[in-house]
Amino acid sequence: MSALGACRRFTCRSPESHRQTGGFNVAVPQGTHENHAAPGSALDRWSPFPGRVLGGLTLIVGPLVWTSGLFVQWLARQSASLSPTELDDLDADAFAAPMLLVVHDRAPGLSTAGWTLLLIGVVLLIPAMISLSHIAARRAPLIATLGAGLMTLGLGARIFYLGVDATAFNLVERLGSDAASSVFLDGYGDLAYAFWRIPVVISVGTILGSFLIAVAAYRSRSLGLMRCLLILPAGWLGMGILKEHEPGLGGLCLALVLVPCGLALLRDREPRSRVLFGEDSRVRHPSRDLISW
Repeated sequence: MSALGACRRFTCRSPESHRQTGGFNVAVPQGTHENHAAPGSALDRWSPFPGRVLGGLTLIVGPLVWTSGLFVQWLARQSASLSPTELDDLDADAFAAPMLLVVHDRAPGLSTAGWTLLLIGVVLLIPAMISLSHIAARRAPLIATLGAGLMTLGLGARIFYLGVDATAFNLVERLGSDAASSVFLDGYGDLAYAFWRIPVVISVGTILGSFLIAVAAYRSRSLGLMRCLLILPAGWLGMGILKEHEPGLGGLCLALVLVPCGLALLRDREPRSRVLFGEDSRVRHPSRDLISW
C-alpha cells in the first residue's frame, strides 16, 4: 500500500494531540502540559461575553472599587464624631440601620461616596465573576456555570438593596436622622422581604455561587486551595438593607484572587495554581495541594 493510501485509510496524525476546551478543540503539542495551550484565544472563542479584555479589566477594577467603597464607608463612620454614649446606644440596636442613618447625617459626603463606590463595584463584579467562572470551567463546566448564575442573581439583589439604601439616605437628608429612622425602621421588614421575598432569596446566591466557583476553580487547577478559600468571605457581605460592613477585609481577600486573574487574561495567559512549597505544581500530590496558591 502506498504512503498516500495509508494516510487516507488511517488518519494521519501530526505531532499534536487535541483537547476540547469549552466546546472548541485546541491543539496541544506532544509533551506540553495542557495548561499552556493557547489559553487566551481559547477563552475568547468560548466566552463572547465578557471576553478577554473586558473580563480582565473587570477582574482588576471590580474588586478594587468594591473594596474602596467598603473602606470609605468605614471612614465615614470614623468621621461622624459619635460620642461614646451614642456609640453604645447605636451598637446596642439589633440592626445596623440606625447607625448608618446617623453616620450619613453627620458625614453625608463620605457616606455617599462609599455607597456609590460600592454600587459601581457590585456592577463590575458581575462580568468579573462570569469571567472567573469561564476560567474555572475547564474541568468543571457545570459547577462553574451554576456558580456564575447564582452569583449574578445575588449581585443583582445587592443592587436592589442599594436602591433601598439610597431611599433611606434621601429621607435622612430631607427629614433628619431621627425622623428618617422612625419612618424607615417602621417598614424595615416590609422592605427587606418585599416582592414575595424574591430579593432576599436570590441574595443567597452570592454565598452558594462563590462556593461553587471556588470548587470549580480548584478542580480545574486554575486557582490553588488558598485562593479558593479567599473567594468565600465576599459572598456574605451586604446581604440586606443597610448592612454595616467591615473596613474592606472581605473585599481585599477577593482582590487578591481576582486581580492576578485579570492581569493574566490581559497578558493572554491562563491563570494557574501554584504550589508554595515543593516540586513542580503540575505534579498532582494531595498534601502539596493543601498549600497551593
